[in-house]
Amino acid sequence: MTTIAIEINDAGITVAGRDGVLAAEPGYALVDAGRIVTGEAAYGQARVRPRQVSNRYWAELSLEPGTAGLGGVQSHAELAFAQLRDIWERFKPAARDAVLVVPGHYDRTQLGLLLGLAEECRMPVRAMIDAAAAASTHPYPGRQLLYADASLHRVSVTPLRQDDDVTALDERSLEASGLAALNDLFAKRIAEIFVLATRFDPLHRADCEQALYDRLPEWLERLLAAPSAELVLPFGGEEFRVEVERAHLVAVAGGFYKALVQLIAQTREAGAALAVQLSDRLARQPGLSDELARLDDGIVVAHAPGHAARAALAAAEAIPAGGQVKLLRHAAWRGAAVETPAAGAAAPARTAQGNAAPPTHVVYRGIAHSIDGAGLVIGRAKGDARRTIVIDDQSSGVSRSHCELKLADGELVVRDLSSYGTFVNERRVSGQQVLHPADVIRIGSPGAELEVIRVEQ
Repeated sequence: MTTIAIEINDAGITVAGRDGVLAAEPGYALVDAGRIVTGEAAYGQARVRPRQVSNRYWAELSLEPGTAGLGGVQSHAELAFAQLRDIWERFKPAARDAVLVVPGHYDRTQLGLLLGLAEECRMPVRAMIDAAAAASTHPYPGRQLLYADASLHRVSVTPLRQDDDVTALDERSLEASGLAALNDLFAKRIAEIFVLATRFDPLHRADCEQALYDRLPEWLERLLAAPSAELVLPFGGEEFRVEVERAHLVAVAGGFYKALVQLIAQTREAGAALAVQLSDRLARQPGLSDELARLDDGIVVAHAPGHAARAALAAAEAIPAGGQVKLLRHAAWRGAAVETPAAGAAAPARTAQGNAAPPTHVVYRGIAHSIDGAGLVIGRAKGDARRTIVIDDQSSGVSRSHCELKLADGELVVRDLSSYGTFVNERRVSGQQVLHPADVIRIGSPGAELEVIRVEQ
């Protein structure tokens, strides 16, 4: 008999034991003739019988009547209980107890409800541990440590405090912007490519649409590993084939990826070098690593599937069985410190003496604006007599006079004038910062971007 870990994430409820990942299944539930079916069987009917399938019950865990939205089932808790019970029934013959790895956004009521569901399943729970704390096994000296994750309906970034142990701080998240919506974008784009190449529309029938979604995880894995792949979709006794490039999917995922990068930038401490841990759910998204490369002075660590659940088992070894169940937002380090290049080592500081060619222009919406000795203001409205680039999109968090660019001692610097923050290469400016050609300035959210360039005379 041993302890197992169960990570609660509707993009993949993961079960891990001493020998590794034992199972992973999506957080989907189907109500069929009064019986609740969960996991892969429910996912396999999601496009065919959408009115009878739910995938929101873990994200919105509640006992409130009417929340399930499915005939014969009253609340999200009933669906969650059915899946948790099925999982425990499969593994309890060899399991003494369980550690529950929980999302950082669960409040006290939801945590208590989850513990109650486990008791109803007759599942002994040794502890509940925050997913970000569980996943953070190694300290990164000299860097701010973050954990980025996604579920079906939200994306989150959690900062971690590094002391003698690791502590998960308050999570920041984007709701209604999760992997379910991202997969819909991928599926729609792939369907468009099928139509253009073969005149066959995979979305014209529910059963064919389901076949596309069933193959989507495998296709994404292939396009993560290679810049293009041939995708085959059998239907109606025929096989339809198309060549899909990774760039096709990255194009439609750009908004999702950019939002994640901005969420990381907003969580970042001013002036801090970064170490971003990426859950396997995010690490599997094609092209995301290239977008994260925009983070200035940051390194990205991609976790393997089931990492948080497996790491939680190591953390649970110090917790005696049979005691009061607590939520742990901290854990002992389970590995040695990771030595990384010193902050700024990848991009040595350039001084006026070492770089005699500072930028001359900033580009906004394809127009290059020169920067002279009087400087240049960027904001949402014209202010004083100085030249101003007016940001006229609908981004929030843009001040009237947001930041200014000016020449000082032979260098071009940006000075933040706002209460919202100015970002250079997705790193928040602390006071003012020297700019170099190809730097990207972002203000607001989702944000307007301006590129710094040098125009030779």
